[in-house]
Amino acid sequence: MTHLPWYDRVPRTRIYLKLPEILAALANVTFASSASGTPVEQFERAFADMMGVEKAVAEPYARTALYHLIAACQLPPGSELIMTPITIHDIINVLLIRGIKPVFVDIDPRTYQIDPDQLALAITPKTRAVLVTHLFGLVPDMEHIQSLCHQHGLLLLEDVSHAYNASWKGKKLGTFGDAAFFSLSSLKAVSTGYGGMAIAKDPEILQRVRQQADLLPPVSKSHLRAILYRNLIVNLATQPSLFSLFTFPLVRWISHRNPETIRKLQTDNPHVHRLHEMPDRWLWKFNDVQAKLGLSCLSRVMDWDERRRHNAHILLNQLSPVAQNRLPQLLEGSYPVFWRFPFRAPEGAKFRRFMAQHGVDLTTTLLPCCSTMPIFADIARETPHARQAVREVHFLPVHPTIHPDRIMTQAKVVLEFLGQGG
Repeated sequence: MTHLPWYDRVPRTRIYLKLPEILAALANVTFASSASGTPVEQFERAFADMMGVEKAVAEPYARTALYHLIAACQLPPGSELIMTPITIHDIINVLLIRGIKPVFVDIDPRTYQIDPDQLALAITPKTRAVLVTHLFGLVPDMEHIQSLCHQHGLLLLEDVSHAYNASWKGKKLGTFGDAAFFSLSSLKAVSTGYGGMAIAKDPEILQRVRQQADLLPPVSKSHLRAILYRNLIVNLATQPSLFSLFTFPLVRWISHRNPETIRKLQTDNPHVHRLHEMPDRWLWKFNDVQAKLGLSCLSRVMDWDERRRHNAHILLNQLSPVAQNRLPQLLEGSYPVFWRFPFRAPEGAKFRRFMAQHGVDLTTTLLPCCSTMPIFADIARETPHARQAVREVHFLPVHPTIHPDRIMTQAKVVLEFLGQGG
C-alpha cells in the first residue's frame, strides 16, 4: 500500500509568499511608513506588463476592484449581470450594493466554467453585462463568450483571480473583456498578503477606477499587521516539517472526529451576511508594503506556474486512463495554469479520509454556490451542476513547492482508492 513518508506529508495548499518576505513586511509595518508611493507604481507597471496591457490600478481587494469597475463602467441600477454562482459571496454583495442584479447560470460540469449555451438563454432586455469567473485556473471558450457579448451589446467582465497567465488560443485571460479584476490574497500566485488589481481596455474607465482608488484612506497599521500575521501563521503551519509533525495530525484528528466539520466551515458558513454598504475594512488604499510583496511574487510567477502545470499534468497522465470522468476537461486551444486541480469525488468524506490516512491533506472548494445561499433567496436560481461541483470536487495538491515525486505518489494513492471501488 502506498503512503507518503510521515516526515513529508502533502498540505492541501501553501501560500506563495516566502517566510523572509512576510517577516520583512512585518518589520516595514512596525518601523516604516505604509504610505502609497513609488513601489505601488512599480508594481502596477510590472503587473500591467505581465498582462500585456497599458496600465493597471492596485486596489484593497478584488471585490473593491469590482465595486469601482461597476461604477466606472456606468452600469445603471437595475441592470442584470449574468454570472456563475461559484464565487465568494461578497462578490454578490458588491453587485447588490451597486444596484446590479446577478443572474446565475450554471457551469459546464466538465470544464467548471460558465456554460455558453446557458448564458445565451439567460439574456433578457435588462441584461447589461456578463461576468466570467475563470474557476480553478482553467479556461473557457472565450471567443464564443466574447462573440455572444458583442452580438447583444453586453459589457464583458472577467474575474481572473484564479487564472494569472492562463490563456485561450495564445491570448491571456483578462484581456478578452472590457475590464477585468484580480485577487492578490495570500493563496493567489501573485500575492500581496491581501489586495486586488483592475485593468480595462478603455483608458477612461480605468482612469475613473483610479480616481475612486485614490480617494481611499491609508490602511491602519493594526489592520495590515493582523493580515501579515495570518500569512505568517499559515506559512509556518504548512512548512514541510511543521506540517508533517503538527498541522497534519491536527487536521486529520478534526476530520476523523467529524469529517464534514472543515468543509462546512468553508462552504456552508452560517455567519456570512448580506450587506447593504461597503464595509470600511474593504476600503483602504493599497500601500508600499503590499507592493513589495507583489513584486517578489511577480519575479517568480512564470517559473512557479510552470512547476504547477507540470505537477498537474503528472496527475492527468496517471489518472486519465481509469478516471477520465472525474478529471477536468481541457478545451483545445486552452492554456490552463491549474491554480487548483479539481478531481470529482462524490465519495466525499470517505475519499478525504483515505487520502489523509496515506499522507495527503485535501479539501473541497472554499467557494459556495451563491445561487442557493439563504441570504440571496430573492435572486436564487437552480444551478444543479454548480451545486454538485461544490459538494463533489476535491482539490488534489499541485503547489509548485511539492516535488514531482510526491505528486506521483499522490496519484498512486488515488488509484488505490479507485481500485478498492471508492
